[in-house]
Amino acid sequence: MRTDVGKRVVVIASGETERRALPHLLRHLEDRGIALEDIRVPPRGLRMQPEMVEKLIKSAWFANPRTPPDKFVVLVDVDQKNPTEALHELETELPRRTKGVEAKLLFAYAQQHLEAWYFADAQRLRDFLGRNLGMVDTSRPDDIHNPKLHLKQLLGDRVYTSRVSEEIARGLTPATIAGRSPSFRAFSEAVENGGRALTKP
Repeated sequence: MRTDVGKRVVVIASGETERRALPHLLRHLEDRGIALEDIRVPPRGLRMQPEMVEKLIKSAWFANPRTPPDKFVVLVDVDQKNPTEALHELETELPRRTKGVEAKLLFAYAQQHLEAWYFADAQRLRDFLGRNLGMVDTSRPDDIHNPKLHLKQLLGDRVYTSRVSEEIARGLTPATIAGRSPSFRAFSEAVENGGRALTKP
């Protein structure tokens, strides 16, 4: 694995919601010379198992041999688990499985789900929803229990889809999210600087 910081980044994430939302949540990095080249997700809603993530990494690595990615960041939803537990198998297996990929490999997580990050920018989320956010502590969004379900309830009759998630993410301010969510800040720093994302809350 190369140890340089790298400017061309591919994120491996769990699904279509992340694929649509993350470019908006990471748009602030463009001004810092970071190119988010792709967000790859398992097909057909398959889980982020080591074998699947290996395939996604290798397909991105070999897709453009002249200018391959400098860095891969694997993003996992913690989903009620301890972050160390949620990342353990991927952190253990992937370095061995991707030995031929000469790019930096980093790991990060969303605590509990990506939707917790939306609550970090409470004012913008209220503006989108047109209503109060209920009894949640938006100053500590990473501690919100089941933020995805809470967001679905706040949407009322509107169905929560990956397109709705993208609409929400487009209107949020990444700096505000980073100021309130340690897991988002660590993810953003992994994409930008190449530092190892935190694995404990």
